[in-house]
Amino acid sequence: MNKKETRHQLIRSLISETTIHTQLELQKKLEKNGIHITQATLSRDMKELNLVKVSNGTETHYETLAISQTRWEHRLRFYMEDALVMLKVVQHQIVLKTLPGLAQSFGSILDAMQIPEVVATVCGDDTCLIICETNQEAQACFERLSHYTPPFFFSNK
Repeated sequence: MNKKETRHQLIRSLISETTIHTQLELQKKLEKNGIHITQATLSRDMKELNLVKVSNGTETHYETLAISQTRWEHRLRFYMEDALVMLKVVQHQIVLKTLPGLAQSFGSILDAMQIPEVVATVCGDDTCLIICETNQEAQACFERLSHYTPPFFFSNK
């Protein structure tokens, strides 16, 4: 397990076992457990872990927003049907072209789905670059994503 995975596991544990009211409070609890990170890194971790601030009427605290894999897949299928323009493998990457303004939504969905072949997504306005480590992983990811495209869609691979 790498440092990030270990940190994420500890954050999940702390959130589920104790009431955390602020990022600073979470950062101090992490430090007590030997993990020193910046506020910016903690913010990114919290976003990746789908942590949200909820209110119980008198105070707010962080909880994990659970969105099932099936729901992410449904959302991806919806976006593919409505906004996908092109899906193409280019060496160890996949280029996903969208209607203007929607590439970052695709990237967020793909990141949340945690597809094993995907190392990272880099998105602009209408293009999402899906980076894999190898050509074979890119092809496997392309095959997986192709299952979410509408039947009438033809990629230009």
